[in-house]
Amino acid sequence: MDGDGYTRCTCDTDAVFRLLADARRRKLIAVFESCEDDQLPLSKLIRQSTTDERVDPEARKREFHHVHLPMLDDHGLIDYDSEADLIRYYHCELITDVLGMIGLQ
Repeated sequence: MDGDGYTRCTCDTDAVFRLLADARRRKLIAVFESCEDDQLPLSKLIRQSTTDERVDPEARKREFHHVHLPMLDDHGLIDYDSEADLIRYYHCELITDVLGMIGLQ
């Protein structure tokens, strides 16, 4: 439940595996899991989740905006304010556990 009392991420096991099936999504979720703040600007998320890759930031921003963030939003894991380029993350205990088991936590 978030501060407003609104329940968000209620991913079932199949949804968690779909979300974590992509290496880039696993990395960006791990970035959220490791942040003290549940909100990140998109630019910071891109920088922190692509540290070991040579990447065109604009291409990655488009990829996140059109592929990964909508998928996370559809499952209630994030709220993405595209106007402000700000993402709010809602923790999911099952995702935290799976990331820990695969060594990304």
